[in-house]
Amino acid sequence: MIWRSSFNSRFAVIADFLTAVLGFLVSYSIWSLLYMHYSPTFPKPAPVSLTFIIWAVVSGYIYVFLFKANKAYSYQRFTSLSTEYSIVLRVAAIGSLLSLAAAFFLNLTSLRRTFFILLFFDVFILYILQKSLLYYFAQQVRKAGRNRRRVLVVGTGERTEQFLSVVKSNFSWGLDVVGLLSADPDMLNKEIKGIPVIGSFSQIEEIIKTVNPEEVIITISTKKFEQIRDILESCDKVGMNVRLYSDFFGHITKRVQVDNVFGLNLISFGFNEQSEFELFLKRIFDIIFSLLFIFLLSPILLTIALVIYFQDGRPVLYRWQVMGRNRKPVTSWKFRTMVRNADEVKEKLLTNNEMTGPMFKMTDDPRILPFGRFLRKFSLDELPQFFSVLKGDLSLVGPRPPLQTEFREFDLWHRRKLSVKPGMTCLWQVSGRNGINNFDDWARLDLEYIDNWSLWLDFKILFKTIPAVIRGTGK
Repeated sequence: MIWRSSFNSRFAVIADFLTAVLGFLVSYSIWSLLYMHYSPTFPKPAPVSLTFIIWAVVSGYIYVFLFKANKAYSYQRFTSLSTEYSIVLRVAAIGSLLSLAAAFFLNLTSLRRTFFILLFFDVFILYILQKSLLYYFAQQVRKAGRNRRRVLVVGTGERTEQFLSVVKSNFSWGLDVVGLLSADPDMLNKEIKGIPVIGSFSQIEEIIKTVNPEEVIITISTKKFEQIRDILESCDKVGMNVRLYSDFFGHITKRVQVDNVFGLNLISFGFNEQSEFELFLKRIFDIIFSLLFIFLLSPILLTIALVIYFQDGRPVLYRWQVMGRNRKPVTSWKFRTMVRNADEVKEKLLTNNEMTGPMFKMTDDPRILPFGRFLRKFSLDELPQFFSVLKGDLSLVGPRPPLQTEFREFDLWHRRKLSVKPGMTCLWQVSGRNGINNFDDWARLDLEYIDNWSLWLDFKILFKTIPAVIRGTGK
């Protein structure tokens, strides 16, 4: 949210809840209008019942929960409209799917796909309008001198100048810098960017009493830990929030978490910025869709197994030993597309490897069975991996796992591929796997996926995978 006070946070929660409910009313009204004017094309609207009303209210809470999970109600005075819009897009997409699930559990079978398509677009548009209005209103309120925040800045160096420049160019953030503190006594009474230096670090407690700031922002180098610790202890006495404009972490980490474990203060550095809530949703989608695919494709699975058995006997499945998340060994399964002693023959074919790096690729691999070429062209050999997705060893979308033998030849930076759960499809597959002959390029696509991961990206990759598989270009 664009302000912090408890009143405004509560107001934002109520506004988001009512917007969701309004989205349901608008979607139902449009559905009714479409039926009235285009009844042969659009189905008859479901009757409004008590269960329908309960479902709408439950779904309203779902949207609020999703906004909270995306930290929309936490302190984000420095947010932008683009950030707000990206949150809205995620919430609208995930909320529509969860509302569909809630309708299923409430046995609202009369609701059709038409309604849920309308729901996504209506909720998305209404939330965009709501967030834009609130953002504009907050800007005008702050420009008028209200809802502003008094901050004391610790530091007078280059980082301080950068911070003050950004604050001055974003007046609508509502930050009023009341003064600066410096470790250099010669800086006293001087000004930086029009802000006076009003004291030294050692005087912070007296300065807090005098100017009464609401927040302290530290812009000095974290190499000066002793001074920073003293400042933190002084602010702790008052119960004042402190923010650190730090050069310590650089660009090497995306998440820092401090835990107190039996009196031990432990700082955790996360190098993959992945929301636990979104990972939980990803797992739910993996379970639902893998079960759905296994059920729908079961006749095809049985047919392929019989063809392989009659063509080349047992085993029908190939035991696929790969490396999973956090570089742990995983056993999965594929339909066997090669001769039984394929791994032994591979040693004799290594000189024909067309891939630069640890992976093996050969266009006319003599080990592949006639029916196996067909399975590989359309990725049908990988269908048994849906059972691994259901089990939790793989995901629908994620970096492709390497064989355990190939993993031993990975460079250090290649291994970050396995900091997340591997999957059945990823960017490399929808980017034209046949045209990639350098393993480094393959690995860079996987790292690009990791660095930009979101549920929305997973959906886009899945949608792109389907036509790639149908055309036979996904493998």
